[in-house]
Amino acid sequence: MLKVNYRRLLLLTLFSLFIYGAFFFLSYVVDPGRTTKEFTNPWNLLLFVVESVITHYILIFKVIIPAMHKERKYSKLLMITILLFLIKFILNYGYFLIQREHNVVSTKTSLSLNSMSWLLLIVYVFNLITSFSIALLVEWVRKGKERIMLEKQRTEAELSALKHQINPHFLFNSLSFIYGKVIKLNKETADSILILANIMRYALGKSDATDGQVSIMDELEHMKNVVEINQRRHNRQLHIQYEEQIDDQSIRIIPLVLITLVENAFKHGDLHNAAHPLLIKVCTNVNEFSFDIRNKKGKGIKELSNGVGLQNISQRLSLTYGHRCSFILQNEEQFFSVSLKINWNI
Repeated sequence: MLKVNYRRLLLLTLFSLFIYGAFFFLSYVVDPGRTTKEFTNPWNLLLFVVESVITHYILIFKVIIPAMHKERKYSKLLMITILLFLIKFILNYGYFLIQREHNVVSTKTSLSLNSMSWLLLIVYVFNLITSFSIALLVEWVRKGKERIMLEKQRTEAELSALKHQINPHFLFNSLSFIYGKVIKLNKETADSILILANIMRYALGKSDATDGQVSIMDELEHMKNVVEINQRRHNRQLHIQYEEQIDDQSIRIIPLVLITLVENAFKHGDLHNAAHPLLIKVCTNVNEFSFDIRNKKGKGIKELSNGVGLQNISQRLSLTYGHRCSFILQNEEQFFSVSLKINWNI
């Protein structure tokens, strides 16, 4: 954070020096003698740069960008802006009066009090315009970096999958062959093979959409397949409570998020306690998608896990949905829960 702020302050300082140089040039064309006397004063230069850096920093990073992301209420941001310019006006106007009082500037050649007020207002409007322009540039650069990072992660994920997966056609043809042989002997086992084949086909498959997202109904279908195959593995001894309210089936999300969260619960949870079943709740409407999952933690020796799966999900959600998405993990003493919400209106 300190490094980021240091870079921001340095860039704003350079920008302020550029603006000071532009003002010097324009003033020099009109009155070379007075300009040389006032603009070459180190104290005036220091005051201008400090005030400019503070003003632009607050407007850009504390008002405009938070307003773009809707991180704070507009009323609060407006109050910060008004307070900032009120303080600036008092300091600037007071400094001007002190200069006149001590004859630092000639009362004959200096601006009138009324003209000075209008000049300050014009300068403040200029501050707003330049700050807004810089904020747009900062956001454009940030989104560009996020797009590059997302593409890099997608490429790395595809390469990793290619390195570790068996040829999909060979795999599915083999499972189909086994299914055809087993169904004559045991239909339940054959159905399990078919479910497994569908899960793997979905996991190894790619979305045809350019946005890399899938239908919520497809994701839920294969999430249920994961639940079903695990129930069969444990002779249907697992306690699972599933709630679903799908008001909008057109929603699209990035794939394998819900499936990974459910697999994580089967991997690390204790689902054999009827008093504490695995809770899964899905809700969709035109405004919001929500997914909540909660499980009792398993006891004894646990499988090794470094949380890479959850970290990967968090990064993918952040890069795809940004501030529209909320991904909250709660790691309590006996329970682990995840709450995912995506708001389409923000």
